[in-house]
Amino acid sequence: MIALGARPEILEQYQELQKSHLTTSTAAFTQGVHDHQASQLPWFWSIDIPRDTSSKSWLTEFYRIHWLRAKARKDCWEEEEELLTSEFQWVINYFQHHSKCWQEKYMEHTTANTHGTTCYVARQWAIYDHLAEQGELKWQQINL
Repeated sequence: MIALGARPEILEQYQELQKSHLTTSTAAFTQGVHDHQASQLPWFWSIDIPRDTSSKSWLTEFYRIHWLRAKARKDCWEEEEELLTSEFQWVINYFQHHSKCWQEKYMEHTTANTHGTTCYVARQWAIYDHLAEQGELKWQQINL
């Protein structure tokens, strides 16, 4: 268009096409892809040729589908965040439960004269207690 001598306002409206404008994005369908924030429609989808958007329902439908896909991605990430938060708390609860169970077993074995079993039970109690403490510390770091 530059070679044809187009006016500056036309050159401003119609930008130069790049390969990135002509590629399709499968990010909406690919799980595990994290960079959805940068996905935008190419500039030529937002050109309002006179009477085009009012007379053609396909463009309105296109915008509606694009919005729905973006909303679906947002909802998936919110659900993922909720699940990860719950799973993190479940793991901490698991460690705390096992720490308590091994502590009870330790109390049972300290009265008996079984030193080997007492040492094993004490070690298991210490392991799960340490894991629970580390989980709590990480949880506090994440939620600052």
